[in-house]
Amino acid sequence: MFKTILVPLDGSPVSEQALVVAARLAQSHSACIHLAHVHSPYTTAPITIEGLPVIDEDLHSLAADHELAYLHQLAAKLPVSDHEPVTARLEGPIAFALNRYCYDSHADLVVLTTHGRNGFTQLWIGSVAESLLRSLHIPLLMLRPSSAPTESTPFRHIMVPLDGSALAEQILPHAITLADQEGAELTLVRIIEGAPNSSPAGVAYRPQENSQTTQHETAQIYLDRLTQDLLARGHPARSRVVAAEHPARAILATANEVGADLIALATRGRSGLSHTILGSVADKVLRGGDLPVLALRPSHPDD
Repeated sequence: MFKTILVPLDGSPVSEQALVVAARLAQSHSACIHLAHVHSPYTTAPITIEGLPVIDEDLHSLAADHELAYLHQLAAKLPVSDHEPVTARLEGPIAFALNRYCYDSHADLVVLTTHGRNGFTQLWIGSVAESLLRSLHIPLLMLRPSSAPTESTPFRHIMVPLDGSALAEQILPHAITLADQEGAELTLVRIIEGAPNSSPAGVAYRPQENSQTTQHETAQIYLDRLTQDLLARGHPARSRVVAAEHPARAILATANEVGADLIALATRGRSGLSHTILGSVADKVLRGGDLPVLALRPSHPDD
């Protein structure tokens, strides 16, 4: 269960789209939702609330008053839940302030949209998202503006790419938690090297073909074990092994084929998932698709 959900807000309508999903999850998990804004003195579009003065009689900025009023207005619009929403106006570098607040508030889920102001403009490859994904060991639910609905629409099909490592499997408990609350089905996917149907008709046996067959069988056994365990615990689940030359493209294409509306993955692992955030399979999935992504930096033994 998610107990504390953090929604970073930059004052833009795009960033506020995350509130719809966060509020629904907060209700279904009986979680407390935290709305956080990081003050930036360098922004070209500061938050202003109509009717509030911009400066006081000593010509000092009243930006803090506007930002707090903004957060309070959004909190008042949230659906009634078991917990009163918490608002936080933060100071300092955006990523650092959000990171610190996650630890201080014991947040176990961050929900945010991918475009906005104050460092979120290029969220998929920007320093804020990169820092959060590198430093936090809690899942980030990343929504594209097109995937952040105006109405509360539960996720119904979550696809989980795995690479066979224990690190990659650390996303599973979070995906299961979300699936249980949303009533979603899980599809576990393993991408193996090679292209399907790569041998032309009439061509003699090639050693690499046997290697691919072995990879496929091994991958299927691995996924079957995980799937059977999920089914035994009452979680609807299925699996698929996909041979592909381009793993990221295969993950996105498979998500489309199975009808997934969310991809859940770990950002560090083996088989192409080890160098995440910059230039990796995970980064290409994060940047290249239209679906929401639940991303997690797994804990290493030396972390």
